[in-house]
Amino acid sequence: MQLIDMKNTVKTKDSSLVSPVEQDEYPYGLRIQLDNDTLKKLGLTELPAIDSEHKLVALVCVVGLSQNESAGDGEPYRSVSLQIEQMALMPAKEEDDDQSRDPAKAMYPTMLG
Repeated sequence: MQLIDMKNTVKTKDSSLVSPVEQDEYPYGLRIQLDNDTLKKLGLTELPAIDSEHKLVALVCVVGLSQNESAGDGEPYRSVSLQIEQMALMPAKEEDDDQSRDPAKAMYPTMLG
């Protein structure tokens, strides 16, 4: 499974603002906050180190769709809202060595044999 970098691209605009506008590195909504109960459910007894990388596998449900167009704006704006319903989190270094494994079979072994 190939991972896609979701980092915001920087668009340069001529601005007359006195101070530069700070933009988040990643879009709003991609950050997920895990509370105590969630950490316990995931089996994390110790907090991971800042900047440590982990693999996240999630089952999501589409809970909202939106599409709208404006005159002269070209391409329509589209969005999909996802609710994470099930997930697993593990240190990135413990990733399976078999990169050709089918992710669907890994997530649903009893359903897909």
